[in-house]
Amino acid sequence: MLRYIIIAFTLLLWMPETESQNIIDAYRYAFQTPTGSARYNGLSGAMSAIGADLSTASHNPAGIAAFWKSEVAGSLGVSIIGNNSTLIDGGTGEIGSNDFKFTVPQGGIVFTTYTPNKSWMAKSFGISYKQLVDYGNDIFYEGNSRGSISERWAELASGKSPNELDFWEAGPAYDAFVLYDPINNQYHYDYKGHKNELHRSQKIDYEGSQGELTFSFGGNYLNRFLIGGAIGIDFLNFTRKKQYSEVDINNEIPYFMEIVFNENLVTSGVGVNAKIGSIIKLTPQWAWSIAFASPTRFSLNDSQRNIVQNTWKDTEEVETESGDSEQWEFENIFISPWRISTGVAYKVGGRGFIDAEMDYIGYKSSKFDFKNPSIDDQKELNKLNTELNEVFYNTLNFRLGGEMAVSAFRLRAGGFFYSSPLESFKNTKGFSLGAGFRGDNWYIDISYMMRANSRNYLPYLPYESPDLVIPSVDIKTRESNFGLTLGFKM
Repeated sequence: MLRYIIIAFTLLLWMPETESQNIIDAYRYAFQTPTGSARYNGLSGAMSAIGADLSTASHNPAGIAAFWKSEVAGSLGVSIIGNNSTLIDGGTGEIGSNDFKFTVPQGGIVFTTYTPNKSWMAKSFGISYKQLVDYGNDIFYEGNSRGSISERWAELASGKSPNELDFWEAGPAYDAFVLYDPINNQYHYDYKGHKNELHRSQKIDYEGSQGELTFSFGGNYLNRFLIGGAIGIDFLNFTRKKQYSEVDINNEIPYFMEIVFNENLVTSGVGVNAKIGSIIKLTPQWAWSIAFASPTRFSLNDSQRNIVQNTWKDTEEVETESGDSEQWEFENIFISPWRISTGVAYKVGGRGFIDAEMDYIGYKSSKFDFKNPSIDDQKELNKLNTELNEVFYNTLNFRLGGEMAVSAFRLRAGGFFYSSPLESFKNTKGFSLGAGFRGDNWYIDISYMMRANSRNYLPYLPYESPDLVIPSVDIKTRESNFGLTLGFKM
């Protein structure tokens, strides 16, 4: 019994990106590595106990109360993403792929009323945008290894008549003659025994981002206690295009020549959340911050289409057939995890500061919901949410940043560690550097931030049998972000 429990748990952790909603979708919508202004990025995001930057509004809205003047700022960025992908036991070693893009990581305006002769010295209202996730990436791998996706499709079809096959995978596979000649609803397919090696390759193209429009407000009491609140409206756009190929390059398998499986997914949605935070200045040098962010309730729309193309050799003729799931639309709700954050900052006179902070994120509270689900849908939903609770971890994030002032110039550096809530995705870590110039009524900042992580990827899984040979890919990703911010005080 223990063996089968371990197998089932492992399959959940290694779930591929082929189901309508699954663990990978939840990870994608829940895990964030935010960027912001060049000052924020240069400090690795460690400034929640300092404030006076529009990027802090979506993390600790009390930072909005640290402004003494109204201000407007905008940022531009460049991201360079590099991947090294290795098909385990594939014989080709690491294969590199790269992506390059321009981004808009931050922008906004804050309106401040400053009255130094009153207890509430400053009151501020801000409207800002901040990028929470950049999904863009291009991944490619190839090599020779055993196993075939046709074995998964045969398992999906087993025990079902052709009219009962799902329209998602097994149905298109049957239409393309990957599966054929059912006898007692057991299907034939060309690749059997998983002894032969196939040359497999896959190109995965991710596009899109998740950003937040924040309406924040805050007050500054005697420059000792700062409090703020915010409403966040999140916008999510995600596109995934996958092309997976298996080829019998050694001509060892009768009839089998090539299978190509195309998957196209487009997800869009809007979510809403609320945040509250405070900064307490314990002494002129020391400050402590604490903030809470509610879960974000996303309303999502999925549009997906799968196409199977099969090429085989019958006697001396080469034949090709396709199976198409057609376009499939689905609406659902995702509730992202809540977050509580705290930090401490030390100011070194007028020469700069150091800020250290930590987040505790309740990933186990993440869950999906459907609009007006049927009884069967509700059963599947309960099963999925139970799986989320079992395989997700609640995690801690850490950030450390410091700024040094040299006359009107600023030098910055920082580092961060974002814990992954899912075992197959490794922790994200990195560092940052930055510099800036502060004039009387304007400022300019530049930054560099490096992020690195890795993941174990499976292009498909067995449906039932844990004994099938499944290819595995190690993907290492390194992302470099360059940022520029220009701001004006009013």
